Amino acid sequence: MAYAYQGKGGMRTARARVTGVNASYKDLCNVCRNVRSRPTEDAIEFLELAAIKKKAIWYARHSTGKGHRRELGGKIGGFPVKSVKFVLEVLKSASANAIRLGLGETSIVHIIANKTDTYPRMSPKGRRIRHNYEMAFIEVVLGEKQVKAEAKDGPKTRKAPDAKKVDAPKKAEEKKADAAKTNEAKTAVAAEAKKAEEKKASSASPGIVPAKS
Repeated sequence: MAYAYQGKGGMRTARARVTGVNASYKDLCNVCRNVRSRPTEDAIEFLELAAIKKKAIWYARHSTGKGHRRELGGKIGGFPVKSVKFVLEVLKSASANAIRLGLGETSIVHIIANKTDTYPRMSPKGRRIRHNYEMAFIEVVLGEKQVKAEAKDGPKTRKAPDAKKVDAPKKAEEKKADAAKTNEAKTAVAAEAKKAEEKKASSASPGIVPAKS
């Protein structure tokens, strides 16, 4: 049977699938929902704790008869240990496939469970009571986390700075230098004018007449 996951272009994946699972497909669906899109190591750790009833499984659907769990903030949950162990086994198998293929850090990009076959079972001794024996399947796809293009191709070359932006500070400095030169010239002219005025004043003042003996 083909996988339901079509995949994204360029992403390397590792897959695992099991059929003929003797467990409730409703419990399996809720277990898969609790670990979907998680990093692989995080999901495995979560399921290992759920298998020993240290983590509760949140039931978003098929929650008839389930109670509210304090661990889940009052949400409906339970401890489907049998289903958790099946999902954990398939997830570890997919993780081993990822290591064999040489994938780096992975996360769960696809995980589903559903029923496959239903076998009728009749009660013994002629009783007309039928019990359906349902089988399920689980499939997991792990995707390698893609590294950003900058890290693979190296740092991008910087664009040449705009000529206007480069010339702007130079022009500002040139303006300041011109202004300083102008101020110096004005100061020199004022000093020369002051000296000329002093010379005129000294030449215009009458000399001292010596006294006659």
